[in-house]
Parts: sequence; C-alpha cells; structure tokens
Amino acid sequence: MSARDLVVGIDIGGTNVKAGIVDLVTNKVLASCGFPTIRDREEAFLKSLSDAVAELSAQVGAPRAAGVSIGSYVFSDGSIDGMSSFVPFLVHGYPLAARVEEAIGLPVRVDNDARLICLAEARDGAGRGYSRVLTLTLGTGIGVGLCEDGRPFGREPFIHLAGHVKVRTGGEYPCLDVEPCYCGMQGCFESTCSGTSLQAYVHDCLGSDVSNAEAFERAERGDPKAQAVVAWYLGMLASALNQYVYLYCPDIIVIGGGVAKGLARFERELNRMVVAEVYEGQRTMVRITSLKEDSGILGAASLFASGEDCP
Repeated sequence: MSARDLVVGIDIGGTNVKAGIVDLVTNKVLASCGFPTIRDREEAFLKSLSDAVAELSAQVGAPRAAGVSIGSYVFSDGSIDGMSSFVPFLVHGYPLAARVEEAIGLPVRVDNDARLICLAEARDGAGRGYSRVLTLTLGTGIGVGLCEDGRPFGREPFIHLAGHVKVRTGGEYPCLDVEPCYCGMQGCFESTCSGTSLQAYVHDCLGSDVSNAEAFERAERGDPKAQAVVAWYLGMLASALNQYVYLYCPDIIVIGGGVAKGLARFERELNRMVVAEVYEGQRTMVRITSLKEDSGILGAASLFASGEDCP
C-alpha cells in the first residue's frame, strides 16, 4: 500500500448525497461535500456525482476507486432492489454500480447503507478490535448491519431490515400505531424505538414541543415524567438487544443514529439490561457510536480497503 491510498465514499440518501475522499492508510476523510439528491433526472443525478468526485479530486488528489452507500437492498452484481419511495428512477434492478462507474470513470462497489455504517464502526469506530460487530442505526427508521472480522457478513444485506423484530404486542400505545408499519406487524422494534417513534411517544407523554434530546436531558436532571419515558424506551430497546444477542451472537452492539447522542448517558444501564447469553460466559457489550456524520462515507470507501481495484 502506498503512502496515501485514496478512495471516494459516496453516501446516497433520498434527500441529500454526501461524498468524500478517504485516505485508507489513516482512515481519515480528507475532503467532503454534500448536495441535494437530484430526484427527477437520471442523467443530472449521475453528473452530480461525477462533478463532486472531480471537485474533491482537485482538492486532495485523484482516487483509485469509489464505494457507494445506499438505503436499498443491494445485490452482489451492484444492482439494487429499488428506492422508488426515495428516488423515482432508482427502480428494482437498477444497475447502480455500472451506471456510477460509467459516470465517474472509476471502479465502483455498492452496498447497503446499514452494512456500510457497520463496516465503518468495525474498522475504525467503537467496534474496532471485536470479531462480530452488530450496528443499530436509530434514526427515521432502524438499520441493522453485521460484520465479522472487519468484513460485512454475507454477500448481500440479508439482515438490513432486521429492525422489524417484535418488542411489544401492538395497539397498547396508540400514538405509535396511528399507521401500520410497512413490515405488516404491530409492535415491531422500528415502530417502537426509531427516532421517529420515540418522538411520537415523547410528544404524547411530555408535550408536542419536547424533542427527544430534551427528554433525555430532563431525565438526567431528575424530571420524573421524563425519567419514566426514558425507562420505557430503554426497556423496549433492551428487549430488542437481547433478541439480537440470541440471533447473531455479536461481541459488541454499536448504537448510532439520531437517538444515540441521548443514549450515551445511559450506556452503562443498557449494558446491565443486556443479559442474554448464547453460551455460558458469553458477553455482548453495548457501545454508542464513536463516529459522526462521516460514517457512511468511511464505510463506502472501506469497500476497497483490501487494496483490490475490482469487485
């Protein structure tokens, strides 16, 4: 490996795209940019990626490849199972890797965003040094990723929708079940513990002007109503965490997403609540993410961390 090993990481979201050039020797983002996702014209969308790569390359040097992160099921050939609810032309079977490769003139690999967040945590975040790393991204929804020995588990993201394990009966908290979850179940983990769901519960219990962050802060200051909300949330979260221990036997579960900052104050309590053991003496640690907004960029770039230029 050379003194510098530059790879582009591109994190495609339904609203915005983030791109950055990463030095895989130091695992640092050397330059980055963000811009709105072009949703109505495929050609303009691809050109926006090409322009971003050219702009970043002019700042820090030419990369040898590009990794792409996207919130979709990604097949081993780099095609996706559609993001029609986010970007209309990214339909089922869209050859994302091939189209981006043609647009930017670099070898491209694509993977699911939850898997790549996990890859970043396993290689350069809270999961570094652990063999089996499971990540839960608690944001608008819940993304699940699993890595083993610094590599994504399996050839495709078979578990990225594993946020739909059941943690409650369903219907007992009307504010959480106004609309059925797209998974078809009531009481799933995502409809209970995502940032969106927590906000609905906080509004119901503490008032419509109270944010998730404020609820955690009030609980830490001793507000009994906020403490009850946080205790409820931790209980629901721990219910899922214990199930994930039995399902995947991770050495560590890393929690990220918008809710993670508030949960940092309660990391020790969460560790006490995770009691599942796959075998006698097996212990799964729970940690809050040590990476910030660059996790998608870092994870995408890490698809080329092996030093190979072609998938």
